[in-house]
Amino acid sequence: MSALSRTTRLNRLPFVWKQVNVQLRMRTLSLFSFGTIVTQPVIFSAVGYFLSRMAGQTQVDFIHTIIGSGVMGLWSTLLFTSFFDLRADRREGTLELLVGSPTSIFSILSIRSFANVLLGSVSFLLSMTVAMSIFDFSLPSGNLPYFLISMVILLFGFWCVGIFLAHWPVVSRLSVLFINYLELPIAILTGFMFPVSFLPIWAQWLSMLTPMSWAFNGLSASLQPEVNLSSLWLYWLTTLGVSFIYLIGTYFMSKRVQDMIRVTGELSSV
Repeated sequence: MSALSRTTRLNRLPFVWKQVNVQLRMRTLSLFSFGTIVTQPVIFSAVGYFLSRMAGQTQVDFIHTIIGSGVMGLWSTLLFTSFFDLRADRREGTLELLVGSPTSIFSILSIRSFANVLLGSVSFLLSMTVAMSIFDFSLPSGNLPYFLISMVILLFGFWCVGIFLAHWPVVSRLSVLFINYLELPIAILTGFMFPVSFLPIWAQWLSMLTPMSWAFNGLSASLQPEVNLSSLWLYWLTTLGVSFIYLIGTYFMSKRVQDMIRVTGELSSV
């Protein structure tokens, strides 16, 4: 192999940039993406705010009412964009080109999910802006490093789940029948809108199977006036551990699917 060929294979940044650029352009021009990023979090935040007022609470729960709605927007954006990416390729006739290309499906979907997470994080940033500008929420002094680390780990957990979801249209076309029912149940299990401790015990155990639940707990802990470092480290490490389980499982699932497609020579076999 020539030196130029090795350099081309190792330098993946141009390929990543082109994929991210195309993905962001497609999403930013979509009214559906605007609804999940901006409109839906505003509605959830307003409903949570008025319900807390009707319940007699004078203090707004910033974490679950304002910031949680932004994370909810991130989850909705990731769920529908990542899952329906390959369905769009199948509909437009480009799925065969992706499967036949030297680049693996896992690499392509990893980059697409990364772009989807970046786009969905706009919803989270907007919720933080609203909390600070309208409700005078301020980050406790000295908490900025913990908050930034928690946010990066949160986005990493979402990225791993996004890759997992993006592979299901190839694994089974029947997955579209239940994907629309995952939005609110997962949001409830992960505690975006209210603490997981309000749920039954069996539901709390289910919430531990998702990295978003641990990541959101870490984000919530980083916003407290008194940071418990031992709990924060537990949330960080558990989020990373569960996320890597999703990532490794998805990698082997993707490899098996791609090998099966190349052996049979048709996509309808899966």
